Amino acid sequence: MTQDKQYAVGIDLGGTKILAAIVDQDGDIHSQGKIATQPQDGDQAVIRRIGDLVQDVWEQSGIGTDRICGIGIATAGIIDTVRQKVIYASNLNWNDVRIGDRMNERFGVPVELINDANAAAVAERTFGNARGTDDLIYVTVSTGVGAGIICGGRLITGVGDSAGEFGHISIHPEGPFCACGNRGCLENYVSGLALAKKAQALLKAGAESSLSAVGGGERDAITARDIGEAAENGDKLSIELLTQAGYFLGIGLTNLIHLFNPQVLVFGGGVIKNGRLLVEAAEQVIRERCISRMAKQASIQISTMEDTAGVLGAAGMFFQAERKKLAI
Repeated sequence: MTQDKQYAVGIDLGGTKILAAIVDQDGDIHSQGKIATQPQDGDQAVIRRIGDLVQDVWEQSGIGTDRICGIGIATAGIIDTVRQKVIYASNLNWNDVRIGDRMNERFGVPVELINDANAAAVAERTFGNARGTDDLIYVTVSTGVGAGIICGGRLITGVGDSAGEFGHISIHPEGPFCACGNRGCLENYVSGLALAKKAQALLKAGAESSLSAVGGGERDAITARDIGEAAENGDKLSIELLTQAGYFLGIGLTNLIHLFNPQVLVFGGGVIKNGRLLVEAAEQVIRERCISRMAKQASIQISTMEDTAGVLGAAGMFFQAERKKLAI
């Protein structure tokens, strides 16, 4: 263990699970752990569980407290990075939770919050295949849809740390109402939740599909993963669902490319893992609709980080060279 190496704690806080890891400046994970979130127990109980998990992985690593430069927390929702609090997170049922203060009180090191999609973008630029890329967009398609945008070497966060809500751009002016208040949001056409709901509705209407056998015939048990696997096995309905979702995703991505002219587009998230056809359909739309020179400049990649992008990006904020470049 090199004595002059820097280390940081990365935390990926989700609605169902919490990941924590000790990460060094090269992106190597020295120890890690995972626990269930259990948001029904309340925010203070969840914060205590996070602290206990951090304590465990810290002790497992054998790294002294003087070697840890900070704790980074990646989470979904609306956050305040100045006051280090979660303003609102629907997956946690949190409102105005000052998690940064609590973690700082317990461990005595700086604490930073970052949106989970932004964390993934930082991870890809700092440690991934897009290492060093100054113009990068990370797009996550999972339960919801989001984007982390690095433009000219700087992470775009907006005045309220809420930039990158890619899932809530409107792709249909008279589309269905969204919980965000908009209509026709991309998330309502592309997300894992949207795919599952569409499949359930079509099966209820009498569509034929191998998905009918999922969960013993319980339509509510169908997931985006089931749809992806069924599509790979030739299920016509699943192929149509992914192709249509990819069409809408491609429209949204074309808008992103025209706005930011990225060098790299990285796809991640649970739907992408089982959504080859969705990505292929999106790429086709980009070729057809995007200004050709800008489309050719955007290399499209699939994230290879699996479940570690959140902890790597959260920890990566503390490594000084990247911190200065990203201005976070």
